[in-house]
Amino acid sequence: MYKIIMLDDTAYVRYRVKDILEDIGMELCESGTSFDFFNKLYDNKKELNLIILEVGLSSEDGFSVLRKIKGRGLNIPVMILTKLNDRSSFIKCIKEGTSDYILKPFNNKLLIDRISKLVVCHENSNKPEEIIHLNFQQYIVRQVIKCKAESKKFSVIMVSLIKEHFTELDEKIEVRDSYLILIDFLYNQLKVIFKISDLFEKYGLSTFVGVLPDCDEEKVISIINNMKLIYTKLKAIDKRYSEYALQCSFVVFPEDGEDKQQLLDKLTVKMKLEMIRS
Repeated sequence: MYKIIMLDDTAYVRYRVKDILEDIGMELCESGTSFDFFNKLYDNKKELNLIILEVGLSSEDGFSVLRKIKGRGLNIPVMILTKLNDRSSFIKCIKEGTSDYILKPFNNKLLIDRISKLVVCHENSNKPEEIIHLNFQQYIVRQVIKCKAESKKFSVIMVSLIKEHFTELDEKIEVRDSYLILIDFLYNQLKVIFKISDLFEKYGLSTFVGVLPDCDEEKVISIINNMKLIYTKLKAIDKRYSEYALQCSFVVFPEDGEDKQQLLDKLTVKMKLEMIRS
C-alpha cells in the first residue's frame, strides 16, 4: 500500500483527500501543523511515497516548511496542493524542487491521476529503464549524473500558456474549464515533437516541462520554433488561442548550471523575464 503524508491546516481538505485516497487503496498520514507534520515525517520517512503540502498556511510560512523539507534531503516527491493561485508562488515551488502544483478547488480525478503518477515515479526512481515512470525532477538528477560522466549536454524546457500582453493584474493562473480544455489539446499537439527518450509532461494546470537528453541550445531552439509553429496553426483553427501567448524558457547543462538546483534557479529567472517581455 502506498503511504502519503499531508500538511494542510484546513481539516475539511485533509478529510476529503483522505477519503479519496482510501477509495483507491492508499493511506494518508495527515497533519494540521508543521510541528506535528515533521514528527510524523521523521517517524514514517522510510515508508512514504509522497508529501502533499499547502504552502498557503494560515498561521505559518508554508514556503519555509517547504524549504525545511527539501533541506532534509529526502528522496520523496513533493506535491503542492494550494489555494495560492498566482504565478510567483508557482515559480517559487518549481525552484524549490516540487514535482507538481495543484490548485484548490481541485477535481477528484485530476488529483488521483497526479498522485498515482508521482507515487509510481517514486517507486521506480531507482530503476534505470523506467524513464516513463520518472517525474521531471528525478529525470534532471539522472541526466546530470549521466551527462557529467559522458561529457554530454541536455536541456530543460518550460512551456506556459499565458494571456497576451501579460501584466501583474493577470498573474492568477486560469482555472476555467474552457482554458483547461485548450491546455489539454495543446499538450497533445506538442508532445508529438518529442522523442521517446525525452520527458515531456504537465506541471500544474498551465505549464508543461520537458527534459531533453543530448540536446544543446541549437536543438532546443529548433524545438521551440516547431512548438510556436504548431501554436500559430492552432490559433488559425481555434480563435480562443488568440487570447494567449505561448511562453517558452529553457536552460542547457552544463552552461546554465552544473546541478539540478542551479538549472532550476536559472530557469525560473528566465521564466520571469519572459513574462515581463510578454
